[in-house]
Amino acid sequence: MPTSRTVTGKAFDYSGSLAEGLTVTHASGHATRIRAATIGFVMAEIERRSPVLMGANRQPLVRDSLGESVRTELGQSPQILSYLIPLLTETGFCRVTKSGRNYVVHRR
Repeated sequence: MPTSRTVTGKAFDYSGSLAEGLTVTHASGHATRIRAATIGFVMAEIERRSPVLMGANRQPLVRDSLGESVRTELGQSPQILSYLIPLLTETGFCRVTKSGRNYVVHRR
């Protein structure tokens, strides 16, 4: 099973693909599914809004961030971005910078 790291450096295992959808396995054994439609939505948001705040925390939602859009538009946890953004970065789709306490996603 492939392994990657969050933007804060925490390792995670995953299966699947960005095109087909992902399953992320946490250290606890819990699995999180990220659908292909969700991945497409996030990629479109990055294309449209770059640079944009990542906002992967659940509470409070970061205003005008990808996380806020994922929660309000899709009803999903912004924490999926902790796994999705590094994988998008690995493919060269985007890059991430840090601004104060926030991570900012830039389209390449």
